[in-house]
Amino acid sequence: MPEPKDLMGILFIIVFIGVIIKYIFKFINWQKELEYRRQINKKQEYNTQTPEELARESEELKKQIKINHKKYYDKLFEGHEFVNKKTTSLDEFIINEYINHYDLHKLAELNNIKLEMYKGWNDLSLELMKELNTTGWNRKVTSIKQKFGELRFYAETERGDIINAYTEKSKTICEICGEPGKFYFGIWDETRCDLHKT
Repeated sequence: MPEPKDLMGILFIIVFIGVIIKYIFKFINWQKELEYRRQINKKQEYNTQTPEELARESEELKKQIKINHKKYYDKLFEGHEFVNKKTTSLDEFIINEYINHYDLHKLAELNNIKLEMYKGWNDLSLELMKELNTTGWNRKVTSIKQKFGELRFYAETERGDIINAYTEKSKTICEICGEPGKFYFGIWDETRCDLHKT
């Protein structure tokens, strides 16, 4: 059996090590806090720009986005023929039985957006465009995408009923390939055929 003096010595060493570990953690947290404060100060320094500088920076960013946008679509359209290839405004955009998925991309380009969906819903989107066209739709869209496993076509129109019908229809078409599909609810909602379900 160890002597009480030995036990006191062991206890002292354990307490001493515990205190050292505590101060090491405090030092680490202090370093993190210091780094966090430095980052906040940097952000505050960044925000000291004048309104004119912020406006100039914003304009430069918009120009760069426009340039990148144009490069993306020039590459996408290169070597392909489609109805609206030379169209430069929404007023000129033609919707007829000959439009194809490049016309869908052209509509997105003219609205300064990109399609955010797989190609399986391209034909469905073209059908939707044709139906909206019969209602006098102005061709303005803010987004064409997959969201919660459904086609979302955000257009300036009074005919939300038409868009809602196509949103429901999208739950029966595989978003990847366009074949008949099924809506799957889960961590990621999706509409897929048997071949493409995850």
